Amino acid sequence: MSVQSKILNFMLKKFVKDVQPPVDQRSYIEARKMMNQEGYVDEDVSLGSRFLQKFIFKKIKSHINVNEIHLDNVRALHFMSEKSKKDKCILYFHGGGYVAGSPETHHNMLIKLAELSSIQIFAIDYSLSPESNFPKAINEAVSSYNSLLEKGFNNENIFFGGDSAGGNLTLVSTLKLQELNQKLPSKLFLLSPWTDLTGEGRSIRENSKSDPYLSYDNWLNTSLSMKKTVKEWYAPNQNYKNPLISPVFAEFFNYPKTLIQVSDIEILYSDSLDLASKLKDGNNEVDLSIYKNLPHVWQIFSFLPEAKQALIEISDFLKN
Repeated sequence: MSVQSKILNFMLKKFVKDVQPPVDQRSYIEARKMMNQEGYVDEDVSLGSRFLQKFIFKKIKSHINVNEIHLDNVRALHFMSEKSKKDKCILYFHGGGYVAGSPETHHNMLIKLAELSSIQIFAIDYSLSPESNFPKAINEAVSSYNSLLEKGFNNENIFFGGDSAGGNLTLVSTLKLQELNQKLPSKLFLLSPWTDLTGEGRSIRENSKSDPYLSYDNWLNTSLSMKKTVKEWYAPNQNYKNPLISPVFAEFFNYPKTLIQVSDIEILYSDSLDLASKLKDGNNEVDLSIYKNLPHVWQIFSFLPEAKQALIEISDFLKN
């Protein structure tokens, strides 16, 4: 565990976790403010919180070109340089609990991944909840993939990736493609994927205190908060064990080779462990990489040595 990660864990707990509103007052707006999302900047936050946001989200300089495009009717950011392979690409789905986030909030991480892998990246700006509900994001992911096929990419040269809710979208859009009898992307990489949307994952109870920012210290409040996100905003009035909502309940057969990265102190730890077990049960290739004492989706914190280590691991996974 690096010195930088120890400081980050302390800062996240002090300026994010410990200042969360009570569950009954919590809104998806808080998530958008926390992620420094355009149009949701909170002018009333403390100096510490403001410093943390600027430190995390300030755009880094790079030789990677970033352009806004559309895949079908879905807005996306395209990350590419002269060194990027022309025949390969990553279709990336950002995290944010299906209620927050955008390709811009993940700009720095995607820049670094494009540099390390020499693979171009398409990061889509899928529809968020509660303005849109399940299954719109899945439909947009599928249409974006089909747009890449229409551009001439072969499915074996397309890789899906995502973090947290984006990891969920990576999994369920691939399941949807199987359901539609379409050819699948060849590899998936998942960063702390949210695979159990019932709010009953066992690491909610085990890791609510240790998770630096994604939880309340009281695990019951953490569970209620997660259920609120799903039941009120993302997928009202649905069966939350539906594999297209909670892919941990899916049966995986003939599935793409998958890399999972997760930290042992986060509330979604068991989501990754259980997913890896289900993938292995279906005789699929899966690599589970467990990091120690890091915050949820630490890969976005580009100043962490462990973030670079994780992105190198992803790059090697995609290239080999």
